Amino acid sequence: MQYHDELLSYPSPREWWRIGVRPDGEPIGLVVPAQSPNGFVIAYLGVIDGHRGQGFVNDLLAEGTHLLAAQGAERITADTDLGNQPMARAFERAGYDNFAGRIDMRWD
Repeated sequence: MQYHDELLSYPSPREWWRIGVRPDGEPIGLVVPAQSPNGFVIAYLGVIDGHRGQGFVNDLLAEGTHLLAAQGAERITADTDLGNQPMARAFERAGYDNFAGRIDMRWD
């Protein structure tokens, strides 16, 4: 996973991480709720190819949000790539406010 080192850098416990599974046990995605030095975050959220477009993102995001709320979070932040409109809509449906924009650049 491309975010492995970043996700392991959060001081929150890995027990917070949730793998979403179908009733038959097939994995459908992952949500990583975390606590960063700046507060509570949805550090990662992804649905496996072949399971996208079926609403699983809503369940994963709800699970991560509820877990953080149970830890006392009053504010939870998350972000997505500018072009990832399905994820942006999922955050919007869950009640997250779009409060900022960011451009990541890299010098090669």
